Amino acid sequence: MKISPMIFVTCIIMALPFISKAQNDTSQHRKNVFSAGVNYQSKLHYFGRTDSLKSSGLFPTIGFELKQGFYVNSNFIFVHNPASPLAYNGTIIEGGFKFPQSRNFSGNIFYNQFLYKDNSELVQSALKSQTGMNLSYNNKIVNVNIGGDAKFSDRTDFGATAGLDHLFIYLIPSTKYAVAINPSAYAYGGTQNFTNTYYKKQNVLGLPIGNQQPVTETSTKFNILAYEFSAPIVFVAGKFNASVTPSYVMPQNLAKVSDRPDLSENGKNMFYVTAGVGVRL
Repeated sequence: MKISPMIFVTCIIMALPFISKAQNDTSQHRKNVFSAGVNYQSKLHYFGRTDSLKSSGLFPTIGFELKQGFYVNSNFIFVHNPASPLAYNGTIIEGGFKFPQSRNFSGNIFYNQFLYKDNSELVQSALKSQTGMNLSYNNKIVNVNIGGDAKFSDRTDFGATAGLDHLFIYLIPSTKYAVAINPSAYAYGGTQNFTNTYYKKQNVLGLPIGNQQPVTETSTKFNILAYEFSAPIVFVAGKFNASVTPSYVMPQNLAKVSDRPDLSENGKNMFYVTAGVGVRL
């Protein structure tokens, strides 16, 4: 899946209790965890691609993780825009496995099932499912993150992610509270399918005959889809957490269809904010 600020925040929330205890191998302290929360995003987008209504979103979420590393969670998507009140648009169910986390390496494999409404306004509503892997190399200077995925709809698209981040943590004295900020920079790439229609002349012995025939060709290209910069800020107090993530996304290689703006992708550089609260039991 696309690594988003919401995922950054989740990783920070999971890591903070272990860091505050100065443990070197967090895998020794895994336990079964139930989580629940709600997130708000000021501008909905998919790699910077947006609808024409400037929608925002609300995402209640619940999840359960076994101490062995297997997990499942569900995100319920509610969309709001000037044309309609807050309305349910679909559910994302994710299952996967988180690798045992050591001092330097962490990661997961995952599968997402998308259950969008037939009339969903989301740009990515054509997606049916997705699977992939994320890996991180963590060190004191800068964390290096990579990922790959396959997205399934009427066609299959492949994606790749590369990014850098550095986690700053402040432990509030004489309390069990902690604050973290995680400045991050990411590049997202993926395949794009293009369709081109042109007219081909029919010839016999080099002489044109009859009418020109339309020919449609499809091709697939791998392009950079977006660059994104964010700085998740997370507050953790025992089982409670709260977060605010300012982000700036720059979409790249928007697909354009000549004389068909309805089939072309909309997108531009934009600033947006994600905020959320949650509990882990």
